Amino acid sequence: MRELVGARIVTPGDWTDLDLDPSSRHRSIRRAVRRAVVRDPRLAGNAPRLIALLDDIARRAYDSGAFYCSSLVLGTLETGLLAANVLLQITPDDGCAASVAGGPEICAGLAAAVLCDPNWIGADVEVVRLPMVGEAVRVELVAGGICVQYLVPVPDSSRQVVLTFTSPFAPYAEVLLELFDSMASSFALEYSDSELVLAGGAAGSTRPNE
Repeated sequence: MRELVGARIVTPGDWTDLDLDPSSRHRSIRRAVRRAVVRDPRLAGNAPRLIALLDDIARRAYDSGAFYCSSLVLGTLETGLLAANVLLQITPDDGCAASVAGGPEICAGLAAAVLCDPNWIGADVEVVRLPMVGEAVRVELVAGGICVQYLVPVPDSSRQVVLTFTSPFAPYAEVLLELFDSMASSFALEYSDSELVLAGGAAGSTRPNE
């Protein structure tokens, strides 16, 4: 059986990958903010607040069990600093034997579970196909902000990788949803017996088993 050793997603060049390691994340975030200020000098006066914001995002991502987090930071103190965020998590192994059902059957069950979840009332739920991993469940909710989740079953496993895209800027939902779906289409799983190379953009390489 192939062993899952990592996952990758392509983020645009103006996104900042966050170091989630508690021992090094603050230093890494400070360096990332300095690079962001070089790209957008309007952020200079808000650097301390931005560092605190990203520190908090990285801390919460780590506490939630995420193995990858990346943020898009734009604007000023008046317009808001955080434009969008992506978080990758993997669900725990439930101890059950790996399902023999195919991707469509697993996703149909996951979609039905989401539709019964009171936390997702009003969400649009559908089974989609991602180019590099196959069937996944897509959950979209646009209210005060934007939240899109992809539930990607791990083959020969009871686990799923969860991709969560968020933004507080609901008025820009159309363009942000297009961006989130484009990023999700680049998502891939990496196995011990294969070499995966993604071209274009910045590829975030992650190790969910570490």
